[in-house]
Amino acid sequence: MNLTNGFTDDLTELAKAAAAWHTGVALAELHAVAPFLKVSSLAAVHERGPEYAVAEKWRRYLEPGPYENLEMISAAHAEPRLRTLFPYTSHRTLHFSRCTGWPFSRDISAIHPLAGGRYAVLHLGEEFSRTPSCTAQEAAALVVARMPEAWGPTVAGTAHDLRDRESP
Repeated sequence: MNLTNGFTDDLTELAKAAAAWHTGVALAELHAVAPFLKVSSLAAVHERGPEYAVAEKWRRYLEPGPYENLEMISAAHAEPRLRTLFPYTSHRTLHFSRCTGWPFSRDISAIHPLAGGRYAVLHLGEEFSRTPSCTAQEAAALVVARMPEAWGPTVAGTAHDLRDRESP
C-alpha cells in the first residue's frame, strides 16, 4: 500500500527521507524528518496492525458518499467473518482480501450490484452470471458460505506473503 507520498525539488531532503525510511522509522518520525511527505490516516493505522487497517477501511466505506453502495457494504459488514477481512472496491464490486497489502488476495467471492437493489456474487474461477440475483444480505451470506473456516482474520502483507506463509 502507498504509505506516503510527496514532492520536493531538494535532493538533500529526498536523501534524508530515503535514509530514514531505510532505517525503518515510524511514519510520524518520517514525516518529521521529511515534512514534504504526506501520510494518510489509513497508512498510519497500518503501522498499528492489520486489524486496525481493516477497521479503518470499513469505517471509510460505511460513511455515506457518492461512490459507495451502503446497502451492499452494510450487509457485508454485518457478517462477522467478512468484517475481519480487508474490503476494497473495483468497478462498483465489493471485494475482500485476506491481506492488507497490494496485490490483495483474490480468493474470496465478491459482491456485484445489479439494478433494482439486487446483487450477484462472483465466485473465483466461475463464469459471472447476473442470475440468480439476491438481496445484499443474501449475497453476503453466500460469500461467507464459500469461505473455508480457516480463513480470516486479515493478516499484514500481500497476497505473495500470504501464499508463502501457507505453502508447505
